[in-house]
Amino acid sequence: PLEAYPELSNPQVRIISLYPGKGAEEVEKLVTIPLEKELYGIPKETALRSLSLYGLSVVTLTFSEGTDSTLARQRVLERIHQASLPGDVQPHLEPDVGSLREIFRYSLHSPYYSPMGLRSVQQWEVEKLFRQIPGVIGVVNEGGPTKTYQILVDPHHLRSHDVTLQEVFAAIEGSNATSGGGFMERNGQAMIVRQLGLLQGTADIEAVVVKETEGGIPIRVKDVADVRIGPMVRRGQVGQDREDDAVEGIVLLRRGENPSTVLTALKERLPEIISRLPAGVSFQTLYDRSGLVERTLETVGKNVTIGITLVLLFLCVFLVDFGSAAVTAIVIPLSILVAFISLTILDVPANLLSLGAIDFGILVDSAVVMTENIVRRLSDEGKDLSPRERLILLSESAREVAGPIISGIAVIIATFLPIFTFAGVEGRLFRPLAITMVTALIGAGLAAITIIPVILSFLYGKKPPTEKESPVVTLARRIYRPALKWSLRNPVLVICLAALSFGASILLFLNLGSEFLPHLEEGNIWLRATVKPGSVTLEESVKVAREIRLKLLDYEEVTEVLSQVGGPDDGTDPARFADQEFYIELKPANQWRKKFGEDKQRLIADMREKLEVIPNVGYYFTQYIQTTLDEALSGVQGSLVAKVSGNDLATLEKLGQKVGHIMTETPGIVDVIVDPLLGQPQVSIKIDRNKAARYGLNVGDLRDLVEIAIGGKTATTAIEGERRFDVLVRLKESYRESPAAIEHILVDTPEAMKIPLSQLAAVEETVGATQIWRDAGSRLATIRANVRGRDLATAVADAQKRVANQLKLPEGYRVAWSGEFERQQEATHQLAVVVPVTLALIIVILYLACGTLTGALVMFSVVPLAAIGAILALYLTGTYFSISAGVGFIALFGLAVKNGILLVSFISELRHEGAGLARAVYNGALIRMRPVLMTATIAAVGLLPAAVSTEIGAQSQRPFAIVIIGGLISCTFLTLFVLPAIYLRFSPSTRRSADSKPTEKADSQAEASTR
Repeated sequence: PLEAYPELSNPQVRIISLYPGKGAEEVEKLVTIPLEKELYGIPKETALRSLSLYGLSVVTLTFSEGTDSTLARQRVLERIHQASLPGDVQPHLEPDVGSLREIFRYSLHSPYYSPMGLRSVQQWEVEKLFRQIPGVIGVVNEGGPTKTYQILVDPHHLRSHDVTLQEVFAAIEGSNATSGGGFMERNGQAMIVRQLGLLQGTADIEAVVVKETEGGIPIRVKDVADVRIGPMVRRGQVGQDREDDAVEGIVLLRRGENPSTVLTALKERLPEIISRLPAGVSFQTLYDRSGLVERTLETVGKNVTIGITLVLLFLCVFLVDFGSAAVTAIVIPLSILVAFISLTILDVPANLLSLGAIDFGILVDSAVVMTENIVRRLSDEGKDLSPRERLILLSESAREVAGPIISGIAVIIATFLPIFTFAGVEGRLFRPLAITMVTALIGAGLAAITIIPVILSFLYGKKPPTEKESPVVTLARRIYRPALKWSLRNPVLVICLAALSFGASILLFLNLGSEFLPHLEEGNIWLRATVKPGSVTLEESVKVAREIRLKLLDYEEVTEVLSQVGGPDDGTDPARFADQEFYIELKPANQWRKKFGEDKQRLIADMREKLEVIPNVGYYFTQYIQTTLDEALSGVQGSLVAKVSGNDLATLEKLGQKVGHIMTETPGIVDVIVDPLLGQPQVSIKIDRNKAARYGLNVGDLRDLVEIAIGGKTATTAIEGERRFDVLVRLKESYRESPAAIEHILVDTPEAMKIPLSQLAAVEETVGATQIWRDAGSRLATIRANVRGRDLATAVADAQKRVANQLKLPEGYRVAWSGEFERQQEATHQLAVVVPVTLALIIVILYLACGTLTGALVMFSVVPLAAIGAILALYLTGTYFSISAGVGFIALFGLAVKNGILLVSFISELRHEGAGLARAVYNGALIRMRPVLMTATIAAVGLLPAAVSTEIGAQSQRPFAIVIIGGLISCTFLTLFVLPAIYLRFSPSTRRSADSKPTEKADSQAEASTR
């Protein structure tokens, strides 16, 4: 199975509690805090966050990596049942989804159906069809008002018929039921007795009897109220292009399922689903994550194809023999097969990073060394040998390099092993990469030392190859020979120059800047707009959203704009009316106008400029999947999030505004949005208990009246076939539209008196909380932002310094920095442990391979030499250091040491055969120049397409490729010059005479290599 991104978040459980009509303060006090109190201390719980809004509480628990989500959900359910909550609050768990939950979006359209009708089609017909697809755990219904039966009561009619509002509510509540009368026998058959009393429509509701007069005349609902079909109070609204009230569905992926597999099944069922839509209803796909997978795989496939082509081309250039090049290339399919079989056995989906990590140049490295040595030895020494003697020579040639090949692969594998210790996001991102590379390298190594010699024995067993040195190699050797002699005559100077270069590169590295991970280009824009004031109505916010959509649709680069004002009615995506989100689908970048030059940031900057003419709106630009990941990792949608914690909302809001202002003034920090906490206009009804008691009333009586009269309360449910619709009781709008109207609501007393509410309670206009964020039991003010034109770490460090200098925090308040910055810090700490461990493993393996610590350190010296080019490559390309680049460094160290092993082991072999130190170093370097040059060049060109690609999906691979290519360039150059000098200077042997006699074998090989 394939996917663009692995699941990045730890298991999460989200508790959603609807508490209609209640302000954020009441929701926090009566629902959120009691739930938090019971939820603390669940095993493996790592974070507890919450958000309280008008009528909604959302509590999110995060568990440690590897926690069984089913067990975690069961433990959460047990704790929820222990919480002391209001009787009408029914907490429920969000479906078991991951951070990348949304895999498919669609909308319904019809010229014959109203938005309410389309919503009913979506909710009761389409949703269940999608939920039957394996791997789909739920469908979120958004847009279109939900149908309800509304009983709008007229207080004047209540008074004239001597009926109370509570009596109307109780009558409706008790008039919608069925019952059974057992069964009776007739003619040997059992007849079931059923009493059918379900409400079927407005006529049934109107006919419900509320009470009888003293004269026995029934007073029906229609005598005191108007019954009509109307919309439920909405939490949000969806717009699409020029349509203000669209209906959409969002298909959710079950945690642990592979999106590609599920989407394949979904597409197979889609024609059937569309065919079952009512006549006149059309279906439109808005978002399909498989499109991203296909585009990223297309990019990876293109890079892989070019990489393989370049590898084969350079093999032919260096070996000057197509047969040898073809034999060498055999390891590519074999090693890939081993890697894919391993991924399948381990049930690890192949993703962008694991596929992009495959450098075919690295995979053929061992085969290149084996083929080059066999061909060279057979060409030099096998011309006058019999076929049997030639096979013996071939076997000796294979054994000669088998040890260095195994040691080199062991070193590379050792560098990847610490990646398996990565925790959190870094582990989930790069463990598949490590598995892919380790298994592919094992496959390549086995093929190189077993299959390659066998094939070459068939190819050259009877007729030895005639080795023709490539003109490129001849030219390189002509340049290399005098330079090598100079290097060996001045080893101290060469070593000092290398050390100075390494020191300079470290200074350069300290000024590179860093980020967590380059963002994967998704081919879309996700725009979050915040309307001021935060108390804006749904209708006004929808008008602003329409204006934004129309401005975005003016761009030729935009194909679709979908807006979401507020959130869905079920509370799964909590948001205020002031919160707007826009999904902007884009054309391929090569179809954009020239003024944007395929640069998305230019397009975004232009959009921001056009949108800023709309007053009182703040904008935050990101991408669809990216914003989902940000929210899953930090609890807030934002790549950079500052959190001010404390207790008092007014103080938090003031501090949050100050932090936001400081961040706005910090270079590189853009799209700063301070989430408001206060400013929600409210009508406060404060009951005077003493006055209520004089009339025989308590707070509960008045609470029920206010809830039914003003906000409306569901009395029962009307059933139409399989569909269910709430039956809502409330006063007509004119009797509840203002504080003055509320004051005149009549309250019935036990003595049958009717008195206005103003005599029992103070009705006042106040200002309260719009939303209340909490993290680990403390209230928060959140400030979200993006970083552009500057690296993340430097920008945050600057902002932190400015906040510390300019803002004095009261006692009990503090500022924490979250989002990608927090992930980047954690990744940096892990690299600070992993890199030294990797280097230590390399030294241990080298010591085991050569038997002396000095020899191990000599071979290890190529590591800093490789780092020089890698750092310079990052600097010259303007690439920040990221976790992707860090893993590239880890892989580079292994590759660099492999080349060092190849050179030093051969020099040691020549010395073992009797050559003097200087002659062994000189001859060994000349002879091994070609394989060292070949392996490094081929490994570099294999990743070259990934390093230069700018297409969708290439962003996360680029730092990895740039580090390896840059490091291999410097490593190859310095290995051929500096490493011989180091070996000559620090070899434990005292045989340093330049005129020491080499062995006959060494001389003959050196002559052959320099012809």
